[in-house]
Amino acid sequence: MVRWSKGRMVLGASLVAMLTLAGCNRGGGAGGAVDSQIAAQVNQGEISVHQVQALLRAQPGVAAQWGEKAADRALDVLIEQELAAQAAAKAGLDKQPQVIQSLALAQREVLARAFQDQLAEKARLPDTAAINNYYDEHPELFAQRKVYQLEETVVRPGSASEADALVRELPALANLEALNLHLTAKGLRKASQRVTVAAENVPMDWLPKLAQLPVGRSLASTRGDAVVVWTLIAAEEAQMLLAQAKPAIQAALVRQARQQAIQEGMKKLRDEAKIERKATSAAAASAGTAASGASEAASSASQP
Repeated sequence: MVRWSKGRMVLGASLVAMLTLAGCNRGGGAGGAVDSQIAAQVNQGEISVHQVQALLRAQPGVAAQWGEKAADRALDVLIEQELAAQAAAKAGLDKQPQVIQSLALAQREVLARAFQDQLAEKARLPDTAAINNYYDEHPELFAQRKVYQLEETVVRPGSASEADALVRELPALANLEALNLHLTAKGLRKASQRVTVAAENVPMDWLPKLAQLPVGRSLASTRGDAVVVWTLIAAEEAQMLLAQAKPAIQAALVRQARQQAIQEGMKKLRDEAKIERKATSAAAASAGTAASGASEAASSASQP
């Protein structure tokens, strides 16, 4: 994970662990990387070319923004990280329990992801018959594809029960005017915007319903603490032929096959493992206390 702070890239713990596994050897000397693989020497530590490449692979969007200077910019990030890591070790921060736990969690995450990627590589590419079947089974995405003009209304109900009631009530209203009157009568806060959405960008649990929805009628669902309402304004036919759809279908089927391979591999591991759950409630209570403390600290820090 990478985040930005005051214009600088900050590496998440899992990405730091991944870069470490990619080939950083702090010791140098006979056990270090050969000179051709060293991108930078930072005091007694080394940053390898493999680490620079790993960072760029992990953040392709950022690499694209950096363009021709991507490798140099990535190396700058890693040099700054290395300097901070060396200072942390000198200060004994690497011995703190929270740091040790975070590094262990990050390494576990990276190793687990590597194993699951290995499982996913076993997935077979879809054949022509599978692609044709997918096309035929999803007419709303292809043969009967539409582009929808919608009025999106986001409502902020006062409670979960009120949200559930709105999800039941709003689709029954005849048109957008009736929907707005209904929400105004209830005194609910709302925000609306007109959007154009192609079939492939509609949530799959909504698409079959939207494809059959009469103009003026609505679909509603909860999203977090809000209720999102789509009211159909117009729909334009935009058929996608099999030849056009084939690359997207192949990609979708590959994703499905990879996910299935991972699920089956993980199920096999769980079936063969001896797992005994302990102290879950204590861990949850501890995490809750820590989160509360962090929230209070953040609130205090924000006070003038």
